[in-house]
Amino acid sequence: MRRHIVALLAATATAAALGVAGAPSASAAALVKSCSTSDGGASGGMQWDWNSKKSMDVALILADTEADSNWVRIRLDITTGEGNRYTYKWRELHDGNGSNKTWTTTATHDDGIVSARVQVEDVHGTSPQSTCYSGKAYNSYY
Repeated sequence: MRRHIVALLAATATAAALGVAGAPSASAAALVKSCSTSDGGASGGMQWDWNSKKSMDVALILADTEADSNWVRIRLDITTGEGNRYTYKWRELHDGNGSNKTWTTTATHDDGIVSARVQVEDVHGTSPQSTCYSGKAYNSYY
């Protein structure tokens, strides 16, 4: 577990250092919600900045942490202002053990975003082997 957290923190530091437009600001670098799958195959997390009730800048950080034939994926999972759950598209990593990737984007929803978390999966072929959810980040505009 410690190895997975170290890999995720290294990827997080890389994401913060990139300074890509639309990415969370450096002040958000300490704001990380993450999880690791119970089979040890994947770790993922997010950094974020809230822009408004309806928008957030987010970096999705994913690491493949097991030498197996599986690949890993991550997606943003939100609760809207109407209380509904909404999931964004999967981001996939097929580069094998020790690889990591960061995607930066702006997430929006017309009904608002009350909270956000990530879902991470370790996948064999087309079948999820293990999944986890990070803790939730709550929108400061609510």
